[in-house]
Amino acid sequence: SPVPTDAGGAGNRARIATLIEAVKAWGHEVHFAYIRMEPADRGAMEARFGQGRLHWLHYTLIRESLAVQWLRRFGRLARIDAAFMHRLDAWYQSGIDAQLRELHQRLRFEVVCVEYVFMSKALEAFPSDVLKLLDTHDSFGMRHRRYLAAGKKPQWFSTSLKAEELGFKRANVVMAIQSDEARQFRERLGLPYQCEVVEVGHLLEEVVTVTPASSPRAIFVGSDNPINSSAIDAFMARVFPLIRKQIPDFQLLLAGSVCEAVKDYPGLVKLGFVDELSDAFGQAAVNINPVHMGTGINIKLLDAMAYGMPCVTTITGARGLERFGNKALWVLQDEDYAGFAQAVSALIASASLRERYGNAARAAAIQWNASQQANLRTLLTRAPAAQSNMRVDRVALSEGR
Repeated sequence: SPVPTDAGGAGNRARIATLIEAVKAWGHEVHFAYIRMEPADRGAMEARFGQGRLHWLHYTLIRESLAVQWLRRFGRLARIDAAFMHRLDAWYQSGIDAQLRELHQRLRFEVVCVEYVFMSKALEAFPSDVLKLLDTHDSFGMRHRRYLAAGKKPQWFSTSLKAEELGFKRANVVMAIQSDEARQFRERLGLPYQCEVVEVGHLLEEVVTVTPASSPRAIFVGSDNPINSSAIDAFMARVFPLIRKQIPDFQLLLAGSVCEAVKDYPGLVKLGFVDELSDAFGQAAVNINPVHMGTGINIKLLDAMAYGMPCVTTITGARGLERFGNKALWVLQDEDYAGFAQAVSALIASASLRERYGNAARAAAIQWNASQQANLRTLLTRAPAAQSNMRVDRVALSEGR
């Protein structure tokens, strides 16, 4: 995985951690091979995996030369695709292979799972009798174009469609985090499939239902990425004043590292990092997700649903969860600022409406989780030693952002 499991606070870390905890709960032995491309809490990870099961691999952060950086800068000003893209294996180092082969020779894994397509080359370090899974998290083929179309600066990794498909074909099974991406991946791979595509979305922790507060507060939980910070800036500029006209003492609570990326506004309360999401959700009447762009699935929205929070979201914010639209989620068009304000105000004003949406959200999250767990368990039965004590190697190959 391009990220560790700990410390928490980011959606992709939570996705990896909950997937691993599910596999462990089913009785499998899980090893985690981690290349330190971003800060990690080694002590917490050692406690999570147990003695001898966390493997801290050697890696030197790859940096482009100044000449390449300048070429990229000029190319991006001209909106040239190549200036925003990377080779599929640009962040992978051949020295990783020997370390993975040594681990396999010593431990003999039945399953290997690699996080993110740009680390898919790690799958080639394992023999063909190992079941090879690729956990995609997102679609990275021409990813930069989605940012440019939304008027945003492209972030992180983007590659060509052909390169991404090459990464897919290194796996026996490609795990898509939501159904629309699974459909797109299948269409792009064509028939006959050289690998299978299966939806395995974010798995949810077992949580207790939170009783939303009756106070006039909404909450947003997220990390400090530009998508989240720009969404909150737009909400405070376009939606917040409309709610205040109806509810003069309305406040928006922010939780998570997004607090560091958003400037101060009157009526905005920053909770910072919270140890327990239930403590944050319990202070608000409504959970909001006003993002206007993104890929994958919104993990913090799923978390809020699991806690039984009534949720108001944009269409983009509900990506991958369309089946629950306007049943378990109150979904608005991305730029329907007046509608968003009216939905939040209506929920704050009505305890019965909050209860109805909260109960429906909780039921939908339970249904979602059961479906995704079933898909993952089915995958694991394909391993060569599925009927015995199977060891699952989750190769977490990280990258720095």
